[in-house]
Amino acid sequence: MVQKSLRHPARVWAGCRGHNVRVERIEHAEVIGERGGIRVRAFTATDIATYRRWLQPDQEWHRWDGPYFPKLDSTQIDAACARLAAAVDDGSYAAQSPLPRAVIATVTEPATMIGSASWHWESEESDWRRMGLTVYDPSIRGRGIGTNALAVWTDYLFRTTAAVRLDYSTWSGNERMLAVGRRLGFTEEARFRDAREVRGTRYDSVVMGVLRREWEGRGAEEVTS
Repeated sequence: MVQKSLRHPARVWAGCRGHNVRVERIEHAEVIGERGGIRVRAFTATDIATYRRWLQPDQEWHRWDGPYFPKLDSTQIDAACARLAAAVDDGSYAAQSPLPRAVIATVTEPATMIGSASWHWESEESDWRRMGLTVYDPSIRGRGIGTNALAVWTDYLFRTTAAVRLDYSTWSGNERMLAVGRRLGFTEEARFRDAREVRGTRYDSVVMGVLRREWEGRGAEEVTS
């Protein structure tokens, strides 16, 4: 399986302008994988403004993705986007393997960010990585986007690391995210009862995980990468 990549997309196209340039940049971004019409790809410089807009605290997705955590304010959002933009520009973002964060788009409209995927260390000592995934636009949820994107992201992380396991954490009120994991063969590994409070109601905190041997032997729809 071959990954398409361009290590310094922002520098290659510096000084160019116009809609066609945006498409060329996106086409040359590293394609992590595709499944069911959904593409997961690397960030490019042209994604930063859209990413900043989706991070704003008034966006509806915050009601479902970690609503028990404090939202970033405008200063924090600007700082986060500036760090990402600098890393994309100087090549340090593309140099990371696996990438810590990626764009979810469609195969037919690869320039349009509809979500993002990420991972962070739960325990670096034991190579234990926890994934994150968000579909930003509420009008397109329920169409299998999260399922296909998580399949691509899980496949990518197992393919590019020696990780024995991967997981993600959610809450019992986010039934769609729990269903995504079940469809892909994830196991409910932990349930901390009444551990989260959302809009005045108590919910369970839930961890869904999958082992490498389970993922590789699942016989599911193949991810193209």
